[in-house]
Amino acid sequence: MRNIMIRAFLAIVLLMLAIAIQAAEAPRPGASLRGMRLYDLAGKRHALDDVKSRYVVVIWWAFWCDTWKKALSEVSDLAARQDELHCTVWTVSIDGTYTAEIRPLWQQKKINFPVLLDDGRWSKKLGLRRVPTVMVLDAKRNVTWLHEAYPGNAKIEQVLRGGK
Repeated sequence: MRNIMIRAFLAIVLLMLAIAIQAAEAPRPGASLRGMRLYDLAGKRHALDDVKSRYVVVIWWAFWCDTWKKALSEVSDLAARQDELHCTVWTVSIDGTYTAEIRPLWQQKKINFPVLLDDGRWSKKLGLRRVPTVMVLDAKRNVTWLHEAYPGNAKIEQVLRGGK
């Protein structure tokens, strides 16, 4: 009986260690976002599986971080060129409760892309370590490229056009 308890204890410790190691890993190409459904600022549900574009650019950010303010005009420019680039641009806040600063811009239609709210499930599942993190997804909604920090539109466009 004692051996069984020791083995069970070791199995639990190993499982917890494996989970901790997995959670600490950075997101990487190949990760699947199929099935991702998030709500926007108005409570409208957006399902990634419903997007018809060849590519989806997902920009993970946090409202409390000043970086999104600096990149906002670039993201708007990228979103304005979605048809030309055969992509859809989504932004996802990992802290869906701090919306006071962006809500007025969204209500005034100064933002031309969905602002979606993650309750932590997807950002944790993907192992996001930093915001912003930019991901390019292929037609199967697998991550083909990612960058921790906003790399600028030129780099994103290069990736969308087939250059890495």
